[in-house]
Amino acid sequence: MTQLVVAERDGSVARLTLNRPDQRNAVSVAMIEELTAALDDLAASVDVRVVIIAGAGPDFCAGADLAELTGSRSGQSGIDYARSFERALTAIAAHPSPVIAQVHGAALGAGCQIAVACDLAVVAEDARLGIPSARLGILINLENIQRLVVAVGPKRAAEILFTGRAMSGVEAADWGLANATVPAADLAGRTRDLAASITESAPLSVRGSKRGIALVLSQLSIARSTNPDQVAGFHAMAAAALASEDLQEGIWAFRDRRKPGFEGR
Repeated sequence: MTQLVVAERDGSVARLTLNRPDQRNAVSVAMIEELTAALDDLAASVDVRVVIIAGAGPDFCAGADLAELTGSRSGQSGIDYARSFERALTAIAAHPSPVIAQVHGAALGAGCQIAVACDLAVVAEDARLGIPSARLGILINLENIQRLVVAVGPKRAAEILFTGRAMSGVEAADWGLANATVPAADLAGRTRDLAASITESAPLSVRGSKRGIALVLSQLSIARSTNPDQVAGFHAMAAAALASEDLQEGIWAFRDRRKPGFEGR
């Protein structure tokens, strides 16, 4: 059976490759589970100092597997998918070692969210990054909105989420979604160089710094400051979007390569 996430080691650097190129590495539940398990395995190894996440084929990750995300009219399949996906993103963000996203081609929706969850990102100049949830009628969860706001600020996060447009790798770096942009031919080499420079640093200092950054960001956590009723209201809105007619229209418009006609129901 084909591995959906291929794990490799090069000394103290681990590489996880999203391996569904025929589907542009669209994130299925099975891929989510393999990615989470691979990250957990690497977290248990003190020999791993850096993890690189990349995509097989021409794209990093073109988004979620829409068939699985919208498998039920009630929206429950979307809710289950989102919970499973958030566990994978938490495994990235909470991994003891730095995680670098090596982004080429499309990094849209779930793909962009994976890149945002990583500590660092090296992006090809001709890559395309964005979260087109509003173009489909989907509402991403609060944790992912929070990561995006921390990365780019509220106004730029609003533009990314409200318009759903894709940006180039160059613009992504300018907005704070990437540490560097390079020609596509130099992407793998630049990512390896960044990983190597980290492995030359003291492991306890690097891991401690990652933990310290996480603690600073935790003070901004929605769990600390948001009224539970407001959170429940947001979750109700997300569930309603997943069960909406607009979502079905968004998916068919995407498949037909036409502009959707949303009606707010």
